[in-house]
Amino acid sequence: MPPTAPPDPLRTLDEGILLFNESRYFEAHEAFEDLWRVSTGDLRLVYQGVVQACAGLVKHQRGQNEPALTLLRKGLAKLQAGPVSGSCGFDVASLIEALRGVIDALQARLPFAPPAMHRSHDL
Repeated sequence: MPPTAPPDPLRTLDEGILLFNESRYFEAHEAFEDLWRVSTGDLRLVYQGVVQACAGLVKHQRGQNEPALTLLRKGLAKLQAGPVSGSCGFDVASLIEALRGVIDALQARLPFAPPAMHRSHDL
């Protein structure tokens, strides 16, 4: 069966950003996965990067820091390969910077502030 589009991609995006900013990474992962499934090209790559970053943050919440680092690095690489601005609906550059800080902190075994996503109005 082919994937179905979210009822409203903008609403799904807003929900995903809200969940991410509430540190509800599992639920944010689900929202961004819905967007990833129906996206193409660079947009698909960016959303996949967010999905992987969310999965990494879930692993961290569960105390699994090595798998968290692996997933965060994969997500970061996809975000860096995609467009920094464009039609993804959030500030990719600031998320990249935040995830770099998370990765650095995890590598150094230091606490970190939860990363944040910032909505852009480029859709």
